[in-house]
Amino acid sequence: MTGYTKWDRDAYVERVGGVEQAERRRKSLLASQSGHRLAEERKQRGLTQAQLAEVMGVTPGRVSQIERGEVSTIDTIARYVQALGGRLDLVANFDDHTVTVTVTDAA
Repeated sequence: MTGYTKWDRDAYVERVGGVEQAERRRKSLLASQSGHRLAEERKQRGLTQAQLAEVMGVTPGRVSQIERGEVSTIDTIARYVQALGGRLDLVANFDDHTVTVTVTDAA
């Protein structure tokens, strides 16, 4: 016998309080993962939150919020990426093709 239990989405949705709450949790988890990836990119570039905050013109607390996934507007993420020297592109996926839209110029 193993400890494996088959995923039961319906039971999960009921346990967390409904479809809306489950979706809210999913979005929160995705935002947290994205923030973590941004933090890793900052660290790879040898920058502290305070240093990045200075480049962005925000407080270190704001950088921390971004990296925890609490602030994830396109404008905010674009400014964060640009402060690291990158460029943010959005990709729109359609059934038969994708469209890439550049949000910021590379720093």
